[in-house]
Amino acid sequence: MQNCSIVVGNAAFTEPCLGTYKYLNVSYECILPPSAPTTNLVTCESETARLSCDQGNINVLSANYGRTNSSTCSTGKPANQLSNVQCRQSTSLSVLTTLCNGQQSCSIVVGNVAFTEPCPGTYKYLNVSYECITPPPPSAPSTNLFTCESQTAPLSCAQGTINVLSANYGRTDQTTCSTGKPANQLSNVQCTQSTSLSVLTTQCDEKPDCSISVNNAVFGDPCVGTYKYLNVSYTCVPTIIICQDKGSTITCEGNRKLNIHFANYGRRDAVTCPHSRASAMSSTCTSSQTRNLQLRCNGKRRCVLNASNSQFHDQCPHIHKYLEVSYSCD
Repeated sequence: MQNCSIVVGNAAFTEPCLGTYKYLNVSYECILPPSAPTTNLVTCESETARLSCDQGNINVLSANYGRTNSSTCSTGKPANQLSNVQCRQSTSLSVLTTLCNGQQSCSIVVGNVAFTEPCPGTYKYLNVSYECITPPPPSAPSTNLFTCESQTAPLSCAQGTINVLSANYGRTDQTTCSTGKPANQLSNVQCTQSTSLSVLTTQCDEKPDCSISVNNAVFGDPCVGTYKYLNVSYTCVPTIIICQDKGSTITCEGNRKLNIHFANYGRRDAVTCPHSRASAMSSTCTSSQTRNLQLRCNGKRRCVLNASNSQFHDQCPHIHKYLEVSYSCD
């Protein structure tokens, strides 16, 4: 946020030391958002303009087919074909956005056929500026998992990271995990443990997989004498990868806003973002950027990301790194 106010008291922070008059000591910095990584492409008339993204999809920002100076695309051309520097085709942007937006690569022959003639007798060129945008992740279906007391609950994501939605350790019906149990251990169906969600989010959120023992030692005993189970609902949040020294923009459609779940700048495997020098992929290193990107991106419709040492602390100077980000549009 650009500014923030909070009332310093037990209501906001809870009571850490009863009877003591307390104060809040906070250290903060102001982070300037990086400039968007844009590509500016100039293509002379009768040639082919090729727009492409290494990562993400094309989003055209501006375009003009015409001439706004006498030097661009001027080699070998007579002066009378270069003198009109007020030549603009107002439909240039709509032509490019219709053809190229949302594509990973796009080609167009620069000429009157594609754009129509804005100034007869002038030798023209196409000047287009575009960025590469990572499309919003699809809404992830939720998984509902029941695990009986004394067993282990396995949460896992084939792709992305875990985001726990709800959890309860206790009993809310007589049938779940009831096989072989006496009636007196199944009769209490109002058994809930309020701290179940915080236990799961602390241990499992932002991880690709997680195992948790379902027992009183982990969750506490909410109802002595009742045979309990864990009911947890979670989604797998998609993860995007941006290789070192590359950039992209994450966006949300409509009124939906970004919510960063996990971010790391480093290397967690020897496969992602390959490098010609094997030693640059030989080690793993992690540098959590979750809080950094939450402050920078949460609540916005779009956020520019640059995977570079100038943006994030370099924990491993000799390793070719990548930015790993899990996010949703809420």
